[in-house]
Amino acid sequence: MKIDVTDLLKSFGAQLKLDISETLSFPPIGDADKEDRLNLTSPVHVKFKLTNTGRSVLVSGTLKTTVRTTCSRCLKDFDLPVDIKIEEEYSKKPFVPRVKKAGEEIELKEKDFVFEISEDNIIDLDEAIRQNIIVDLPIKPICNKACKLPELVKDKKKETDPRLEKLKTIKLTGGK
Repeated sequence: MKIDVTDLLKSFGAQLKLDISETLSFPPIGDADKEDRLNLTSPVHVKFKLTNTGRSVLVSGTLKTTVRTTCSRCLKDFDLPVDIKIEEEYSKKPFVPRVKKAGEEIELKEKDFVFEISEDNIIDLDEAIRQNIIVDLPIKPICNKACKLPELVKDKKKETDPRLEKLKTIKLTGGK
């Protein structure tokens, strides 16, 4: 989802309102398994307001979509509706923290987490959308409140591992 902000950058305080839907896909990153990718099953609908703050462009608003995920109880796939409030900042020259010595640890602040506006004044919202969806997903998604753990199939024979048979001959006695 790419937005041209050339006109927005011309005047401080200028605003641009977006109300659009677009189908997005997010392939796995790096060595991630295909199962770990973010699987959207409906278009992403965004209602954003972009504001020129002078130093950056503030993107705020909401997004709605549906994510295919696996229930942590019954292990079946289901579609989870997502409705998220977003507030992200984009800048032509993102702040780069300065390190005095090689290997020195520095504390990152809010201003260090800014997305970049491209040379041709285009904002790419895809990564901000992806990150916000991932952060909003529940750690243990459940398909519905009534979902129960699947019944385990119990083996009627209850065979004992032959290697453990000798343990049955051990007699325990009480002691201190």
